[in-house]
Amino acid sequence: MGRGGELARETPDEPVAADFESWADVAHYRPPAALLGYHAGATDRALQLISRLVAERDAEVAWLRDRLRELQPEGERERERGTLIGPAGSDEG
Repeated sequence: MGRGGELARETPDEPVAADFESWADVAHYRPPAALLGYHAGATDRALQLISRLVAERDAEVAWLRDRLRELQPEGERERERGTLIGPAGSDEG
């Protein structure tokens, strides 16, 4: 706490992975303020945690999509590819 007009030097708590378990946690996160802008260390840490979380979830989604594709019958896979490619990749023409 400041004395006689001095500014207090308080370091904010750095975020942890548990702070960003859902999209809502990320959306509601506000980096701690500093004298000029945001506390750089806490903000950098939060962005690192968020990027790691997104990368891990992207990898999980990709893995799950691959497993789902493997479980689909061959005809279903071909139909899905045609849908994803669009009209240029279909037999119509």
